[in-house]
Amino acid sequence: MFRDLPRGNPAHTVTPLHPTLDEQLPAHLREHMRRLRLILPVISVTVMALRAQNAELDEDIASVLHQYACDPLDLEIEDLETLMASLGARRQMEGKV
Repeated sequence: MFRDLPRGNPAHTVTPLHPTLDEQLPAHLREHMRRLRLILPVISVTVMALRAQNAELDEDIASVLHQYACDPLDLEIEDLETLMASLGARRQMEGKV
């Protein structure tokens, strides 16, 4: 019954149909950063428009948007960029081994 099966390790002869999660991670992170970078200017323009109106409440809203949306989003993008650089360095090190 098993005599007709090829010998050897079949895992090494089969090509993966889908990339592994590790291979997909940089692409997913780049796409996530791209979307975050598209959001940041929208918030910044809103903050500038609110401040240009010089209304008291608008300035408060602009400050809240800047403090709780722009700044955290900017930090998130920086963290993702650092993570991407770390992944790239790790891949380079693995390639040298």
